[in-house]
Amino acid sequence: MIAVTGASGWVGKEVGAWLESRGYGVRRLVQKAAAPGEVGLDLCTPASQGWGDALLGCAAVVHCAAHVHRPVENDAERRLFQAINAEGTRKLLRAARAEGVQRFVFVGTSALYDWSAREPVSEESPVRATTAYGSSNLEADELVRASELDWRIARLGTVFGVGDRANFSRLARGLHSSRFVDPGAGEARESVLPIAKAGELLGRLALNEAAQRLVLNVAAPEAPSLAEICHAFATVCGFREPPRVPLRLLEILARAGDAAAMVKPGFPLTSSVLRKLTTPTVLDVSRMNAAFPEMAWSSFEESLRPAAAYYVTV
Repeated sequence: MIAVTGASGWVGKEVGAWLESRGYGVRRLVQKAAAPGEVGLDLCTPASQGWGDALLGCAAVVHCAAHVHRPVENDAERRLFQAINAEGTRKLLRAARAEGVQRFVFVGTSALYDWSAREPVSEESPVRATTAYGSSNLEADELVRASELDWRIARLGTVFGVGDRANFSRLARGLHSSRFVDPGAGEARESVLPIAKAGELLGRLALNEAAQRLVLNVAAPEAPSLAEICHAFATVCGFREPPRVPLRLLEILARAGDAAAMVKPGFPLTSSVLRKLTTPTVLDVSRMNAAFPEMAWSSFEESLRPAAAYYVTV
């Protein structure tokens, strides 16, 4: 039996589906059980309340549950980041050890890396936390690495596919409404990961006996550029190709956007947004390739096709 936290969420659902398709039993741990086969486990509750029962008889845990990044981090959000991501992981690690769980897979994020060098990052590259979300995730990452369990940490690239409510869904809305422009040559590359591959690789990590105490960058081997990503969306979804705007002009407009964002948080063009669009975020995935040489990969465009209808209506 393999326990999956956040099993009703985007990534957790894929992990459970992949494991079950291979004949493995899955215990779906969710905040509030609402469907057959789900078991309630609220990461904010005291560790004495049903945690042992939730993990009883499980050989591995895939920890997908998290309070994810928010555009605005207020005090309430910061408390949730700490309670769920950091303290929740601490309690789950203790419960796993008490119940004799053999393996613990932690779903981390590549957002922890320092991308300022603009070079591909390996698992040994420096990490830092610039947000409350990042701080809570980094604390959880450190707790896992300090535990006595047979742990594995997967730092995921940008996940995309049906169910996406994050980066690429926002990009799709911008392209669909013709409100997105390609900055300069759109040459910044980004490591990406199809949601189905995320589920498969996390499932494989839970089963792989050799991947002991391993931090692993997880993404497709080829990192497309922003221009290639936009072209793929245009080809697959029928969106119009975005116009290319000189970077110098966008920098001037972004500074004006910084002032607007002080009045209207979430303003679409700021220096921070422009920096994200023009900074390469490429993961060195040689360790992943060595651990799972049997994995088959498709181009970004081909991997996007199954989600075309979703992104058109998102």
